Amino acid sequence: MAERVFSIVTRPDTGVELYEIITAHVRDLHGRGMAKVVGYEVMSNGRVILLKVRGPEEEVMPSDETLERVLDDAFVERLEALAQELVDGFHVPSFAHCASETGE
Repeated sequence: MAERVFSIVTRPDTGVELYEIITAHVRDLHGRGMAKVVGYEVMSNGRVILLKVRGPEEEVMPSDETLERVLDDAFVERLEALAQELVDGFHVPSFAHCASETGE
């Protein structure tokens, strides 16, 4: 599946709070039927959190409507206030093994 990946670079003093905001947001989206659409992954250095939004089918990127549902204004404002940097996505083939999808 095609997907957009958004990198959230944390600051040393806000990493835990950002992680909690992101995980709560993803859980909420999963509860609204988006479990196969959105996920997250914490990079091994612990300073970067990837928010991943999957397209509806192989080689089809997520729609603008889906991105707007995932990246609603209130959520983005909270991230911007705490993050060192937000980087808009790049294409990766799949997040089938990311921890949030497998329930780890």
